Amino acid sequence: MYSLIPVFNEETIIEANLNALEDYMNGYLDSKDWEIIVVNDGSTDKTLEVLNSVSQVEEWLKVIDLGFHYGRGKALREGIKASLGGIVVSLDADLSYAPYHIERMVSALKRENCDIVLASAYCKGGTVKDVPSKRLWISKIGNKILSYMFGEGLAVLTCVVRAYKSGFVKNLDLHSDDKEIHLEILYKAKVLNARIYEVPADLVWPEWKTRKRTSDKTSMRRSTIKIKDTSATHLFFALLNRPGMVFWVPGYILMFISFAVFLVTFKSMASYIAIGNTIYDSIRTSMMEASVSWLTIAFSFLLGIQFFTLGFLTSQNKTNYEEIYKTLNTIISEVKKKG
Repeated sequence: MYSLIPVFNEETIIEANLNALEDYMNGYLDSKDWEIIVVNDGSTDKTLEVLNSVSQVEEWLKVIDLGFHYGRGKALREGIKASLGGIVVSLDADLSYAPYHIERMVSALKRENCDIVLASAYCKGGTVKDVPSKRLWISKIGNKILSYMFGEGLAVLTCVVRAYKSGFVKNLDLHSDDKEIHLEILYKAKVLNARIYEVPADLVWPEWKTRKRTSDKTSMRRSTIKIKDTSATHLFFALLNRPGMVFWVPGYILMFISFAVFLVTFKSMASYIAIGNTIYDSIRTSMMEASVSWLTIAFSFLLGIQFFTLGFLTSQNKTNYEEIYKTLNTIISEVKKKG
């Protein structure tokens, strides 16, 4: 089993957290049938020096240096590629999710015979402690939206803490370089009808992380920029699951406007009928006296139909893409087996 940790500028905590992981793994597994892979994502501090120093003493630590700051996605992809075990567990460098989540996720992976297990602080049984309220609120709202768009009833889709069947995750054709990697994995896993399971998790921000965030205003500004960028990319991947909504929503709005205006116009027609006019004369008089209303009805209705058509075509295109991806994934998997 391999534990995978992407790191960027973690010189002050990484050695202590690696020691904590070692202590946990020695108690969890009787043998040394495990390894920790740490991928240094172009740290500008002394993180790489600390990692190399530990790896010279500890055989269980494998260090990969990307040489440049690409993002979490690139670090995860390289770490997954380098792993050799049957199970890959990805963790946060700050251990906001304590090491005991490893056993919880691996047990579920085996028990449920699934391909991916997610650690979820927002599902039933999960807990959150010491996370700033604004950050927590943004995260919860974002995951609610993503959960609805994804459609699998998952409470958390953006957390790095997960367990994967190595053979499955290695066969995914992944390209994301930053945090959208988590959504890309889930989206492509869903296309392949993978079994995805969620276990309750305990998210606890360490004291130093909370203290640093409140005291370092520059860091907070950078964090805000990152949140905006991440939100944009997450929204894009969310729309990949339901692209038709881009057209269906305005289509429904336009049809509603058309129907509402028609009801108002119909009311005026009814008043003409009530005073003895024929239906034809009533419609004719209503159209002549309220031409803008009838034009609004016709325009909204026709435009709404156009949006519905585009929504259908977009959803059909998504279905075609997913079928192609399934076929290519099967072919690539067969080629790898024969090679």
